[in-house]
Amino acid sequence: MTRQEIYGEIEAAFGFIPGWFGEAPDAVLEQWWVLQGWTDSDTALTARDKLLVAFGASAAIHCQY
Repeated sequence: MTRQEIYGEIEAAFGFIPGWFGEAPDAVLEQWWVLQGWTDSDTALTARDKLLVAFGASAAIHCQY
């Protein structure tokens, strides 16, 4: 995917493009967007359950973000 295609999908999903996307290298931006799509979809775990696991893991390692 090109950067412009990813920007188009991000804007369609969120209604705007957050500023930090401009600073991410193309490969990082593409991988982040693929991961975001997986996280937001339902698989064996629901999207809600995946986000709860991510929240718990980030709290356990004291993630500042």
